[in-house]
Amino acid sequence: MSTPRTGGDLVVESLAALGADTVFGIPGQHALGTFAALARSGLRYVGLRTELSAGFAADGYARTAHKAAPLLVSTGPGALISLAALQEAAASSVPVVVVSSQIPSAGLGGLRKGYLHELRDQRASVRDIVKSAQTVTHAGQIPSALAAAWQDALTPPYGPVWVEIPQDVLLGEVDLPVVRDLAVTPQGPIPRAELLDEAARLLQSAQRPVILAGGGVVRAGAEAALLDLAEALRAPVAMTFGAKGAFPWEHPLSLQSWLEDWHTTEFLADADVLLVVGSGLGELSSNYHRFQPRGRVIQIEADLGKLEANHPALAIHADAAVALPALARSVTSRVSDGVAEKRTAELLGNVQGRLAGQDVRLERAVLDAVRAALQDESPSFWDMTILGYWAWSAWDARVSGSMSSAQGAGGLGYAYPAALGAAAAVPGRRVLAVSGDGGAMYGIAELATARQHDLPVTWLIVDDGGYGILREYMTGAFGSAYGTELTRPDFVALAEAFGVPARRSTPESLQDDLAAAFAEAGPNVVVLPVTLQMFAPTHLGE
Repeated sequence: MSTPRTGGDLVVESLAALGADTVFGIPGQHALGTFAALARSGLRYVGLRTELSAGFAADGYARTAHKAAPLLVSTGPGALISLAALQEAAASSVPVVVVSSQIPSAGLGGLRKGYLHELRDQRASVRDIVKSAQTVTHAGQIPSALAAAWQDALTPPYGPVWVEIPQDVLLGEVDLPVVRDLAVTPQGPIPRAELLDEAARLLQSAQRPVILAGGGVVRAGAEAALLDLAEALRAPVAMTFGAKGAFPWEHPLSLQSWLEDWHTTEFLADADVLLVVGSGLGELSSNYHRFQPRGRVIQIEADLGKLEANHPALAIHADAAVALPALARSVTSRVSDGVAEKRTAELLGNVQGRLAGQDVRLERAVLDAVRAALQDESPSFWDMTILGYWAWSAWDARVSGSMSSAQGAGGLGYAYPAALGAAAAVPGRRVLAVSGDGGAMYGIAELATARQHDLPVTWLIVDDGGYGILREYMTGAFGSAYGTELTRPDFVALAEAFGVPARRSTPESLQDDLAAAFAEAGPNVVVLPVTLQMFAPTHLGE
């Protein structure tokens, strides 16, 4: 006797027709119709231990696979627990497609029937975080609703989207053909010709043009056009923390990513024309809003709400994939006189001179050890921890988009589950996660996920006995820290209890220990007991 097809089958068939091959999530009472259908499908399911981690895993998968990632969550508590991960996806423009269950249709509309997991208005609870949210009320709506959500997630600016389906619709039998023909055609905003012409004119006539490349360049795959434009204009290029690898780190025109250094801030401010592409010039990209441009700003941004949000500019609403190649074709190449390269080298020399005057040899040695051990093409994911903050400025991502952090929303617990998602996206490739001991505890249960799915993720846990960055901030502001010191487990023993090999390291042996871990199969953990510090404030006059 054949199993009747249900609304859950329409969900799974629609996801497969849209190009999904892997889904993340956690089952729940109202979502069982979807999970029963998932078991009958050819899709790969990676189940996490909390909805927060499942959301982060979907985020890591989407960033690494460069495609939308389906996330299956259940009603009420499950839905709400995922929201911090979706905030990160929204802030960092990551395409995550959430399929959430809902209470039975009879309880919708605020009727308050007292169903388990019932929220007064679940969609209202999520709609200020995601790009779009819709409630499906009949099974026949499922394929079209998911196709619309998929297209929205992949239309620049990318972001998470939400489709919720009542329990009875997921469980109800359907008499419909198998879903196989769902076409989506996401297209970003097209720049207006007169704005591109004006931008090209300004850049061509500039004496000190500079480019600030944001994460939108990486998401658009516009790195080649960025290089062409920079070399044509002889324009130095700085990268935001979300744009690692968008421009070659050692290029003679590369200002790298020292955005928290006042020398860099002043260099950007001194440009007579500054092209900002794929960035909203938010807090982290503007040295905590201390950046004040003195020249003309051109801003290319796919997110309309970010255009001129922080500084007046020639605002071009466009995806970098379209705008940067058009600009590169529109300008005439300059003959290099070496001035831009010399100014770039002087800036980097000033940065290194400042660091040389501080006692940060340990921190730089630790980061250098990680960089030396990790293969260029291996993705790395960094939590909100002191070593991660160092990586924002100092990490050389030799492959565009290979470094990701939670710097969009800034929540803890991102690195490890996101790395697990990335490992699912690139089978067989080693992935690195870096956490402090505080952030590690958010996702410690995901060691079971790593073991269950045999995911090749090396987790570097920097154990300093607390929330190290908050300890440093509080001590600097108030003279002492409170609430930052943590009792923590023996991470080596705990990992081994999950069946995950682990080793304890030192700063001196870290490179060798990581190299050994990277050479192994499956998941493993390296614990580094050390207290690191941030570099000192970098504002002139302090």
